[in-house]
Amino acid sequence: MPQRLIVLLPVRNAAADLPGFFAAARTLCDAIVALDDGSTDETRRLLEREPLVAEVLSNPVRPSWEGWDDARNRNRLLAAASSWRPDWILSLDADERIDPGDAAALRQFLESDALPGCAYGFQHIPMRESDALHLPESQWVYRLFAWEPGQRFPDQRLHFVPVPRDLPRALWVRTSLRIQHLGGMTDARRLERFAKYVEADPDRFFRADYDQLLAGPRHDDLRSWETRPANQPVILVEAPGSAAEALAEDLIDGPEGDQAAEAVGSASEVPLSVVVISYNDERTIEATVRSVVTQTVSEPFEVIVVTSGTDRTATIVREKFPGVRLIELPRRALPGEARNAGLRVATGTYISFPGSHVELPPGSLQARLEAHRRGYAMVTGVATNGTMTPAGWASYFIDHHAGLPGHRPARIDGPPAHCSYSRGALVEAGGFPEGVRSAEDTSVNQALANRGHVAFREPAIRFTHRSPCRTFPKLITHHFTRGRGWGRLVVGRSPGGRPVIDRTLLGQRLLGHIPGWMRRIDQEVARADAGILAHYRSVRALVLAAVIAGWAGMWFEILRSRPNVDRTVFGLGDFTLMVVPEDASAEARLIRLDLRTRYVQALSLRPQGASERGTGQPNTGQPTRTDRIGEIEGRLGVRAAVVLRRLPVAMSFGSRSKPARLWGLIPAVVLGSGPRTVPAILRRLIVLPSLLRRFAIVETSAVMPTPPVRDQRRPARTRVPGQMSQ
Repeated sequence: MPQRLIVLLPVRNAAADLPGFFAAARTLCDAIVALDDGSTDETRRLLEREPLVAEVLSNPVRPSWEGWDDARNRNRLLAAASSWRPDWILSLDADERIDPGDAAALRQFLESDALPGCAYGFQHIPMRESDALHLPESQWVYRLFAWEPGQRFPDQRLHFVPVPRDLPRALWVRTSLRIQHLGGMTDARRLERFAKYVEADPDRFFRADYDQLLAGPRHDDLRSWETRPANQPVILVEAPGSAAEALAEDLIDGPEGDQAAEAVGSASEVPLSVVVISYNDERTIEATVRSVVTQTVSEPFEVIVVTSGTDRTATIVREKFPGVRLIELPRRALPGEARNAGLRVATGTYISFPGSHVELPPGSLQARLEAHRRGYAMVTGVATNGTMTPAGWASYFIDHHAGLPGHRPARIDGPPAHCSYSRGALVEAGGFPEGVRSAEDTSVNQALANRGHVAFREPAIRFTHRSPCRTFPKLITHHFTRGRGWGRLVVGRSPGGRPVIDRTLLGQRLLGHIPGWMRRIDQEVARADAGILAHYRSVRALVLAAVIAGWAGMWFEILRSRPNVDRTVFGLGDFTLMVVPEDASAEARLIRLDLRTRYVQALSLRPQGASERGTGQPNTGQPTRTDRIGEIEGRLGVRAAVVLRRLPVAMSFGSRSKPARLWGLIPAVVLGSGPRTVPAILRRLIVLPSLLRRFAIVETSAVMPTPPVRDQRRPARTRVPGQMSQ
């Protein structure tokens, strides 16, 4: 049965916005329940004339925003919507839009994967100058939930989140759906909004300062609006402690809406952060860090070093560079995890990641900052070789052929290599994938290029790379490992439910990969300085051998695991289920199983009122309801998820050393909730594949707790901007 979606629309003096709002809403919802909050313009007449508006409530006409009670208005709307018996409720304001691509994805989501009992968050994007341009930052706002009788919003007069009070924060889930916010699009509109909040909150009871609403954008900060990519997953299920979770905080303790979207980038304390990641690099770390800290830059910059391993790297940094921020991870971290650890504490508007085998000549950081200031989200430069053996030169040409001495400044429309980033772009991408040994930056660069971010190559940005590939055996093993990273990215990019190995993959990666890679290197070297060409000719055979090793590593990773065979033959891909433990005070989880990489990814859903671990004392908040499990089961049924009571059984299959397999779910289903009669168990087994919904993802990681971060200098400073509604 089609899911019925009703939009709640509180509105005042929005006659100019309503025609556009109705045009967008006609492809989105089944009906609108509106409230005219004392308008003095044509708002009431437009509401009554619109066929999509099922019911219009009203407040007495008043000349200003004084006395605005947003909680009372929205609760009246929620109560009125009950008479229409909707399946889902979505709160929108008249100055907000959901474009057709996101609207279609939302409707499909409601018909397939949306779980009653959860609230869903949208990316709230501030539009500027026109509906085709926006600021790079976005914020999470929670607007969508399944309707149930008796629901009520919080009673705080202004600046609250329109989610029912009995829906715990642990069940608020982020999505990739977007809301365009037009309220700050022009100077005049920003001034109107400022006046509105000053009238509604003259004593600044709900917020200390509204001046940020008046701030206009820098033109070079604006981005073009991109249509929604095809097959983009709606649910953003991330591993606990992932970069997206840490960097794109749910600012749900404060008011909701446009000011939060304005302020997400305002926590930056310096223009540039330099993050050096290192694993057992005591031989090179001092030279690398010294080349960074001695840079002369016209604006402040910070240096962060992230270390893992067992040697003296951290000790050297601590003793030689006491002003550098040192992050020590307690176990070996793959490159994506180490980058994300630095990204979490970085405060710069732009962030660079020179490796521990890189040295920067004078002027490199200044040139990088200037290039970013021209409006580019990704900036790369020119590399020089620091390993003067034949194998070192061969590795240099493979890794850095896109940025060689002699290359000219150029805009790069595709994904660059070895680049720095604007912080907003990295937050948008959710940080780096943590489950790969290499190519973690390639994945992010491709994702940002697909979103429309533009890169630039500036030859004034120079760096020297000292490759570990000093010998031929090391060259081959190094690039075989890098090829395995490419293989995992290839598998991860394939949409869920489709075979990994198809005609496109065979053409691009089996037959055409080696000739295409060598052709690109040849072309880039031909555009470089003459001296570079002479070196290349002398080691081209080694370059070819390393390219073949990388190709072999890629196909080894694609073919090595049984889940990929299962997926090719049976069309099995990624699956998501909700696991609800027997104990109502314990965590529930949304779990995604990836048959391709055998990893599990989970989002913890911690119930309110649960005891603090080890204390036995309840948290403050709503009391735990022992019947909550039954309510969730009743809401979900068999429409969108399998509800299990045995969390340890369901979670015991996934770790880096013990891969998770689909077949491991069978005992969990047999022992799970519901009748244990033979027919009931068989029915659950039969419907299992259709109940576990598929999600296409870029990369996965094992379910592991986030390692504690030990900051040797000072704790991270976190600023949580507020949010506003309507």
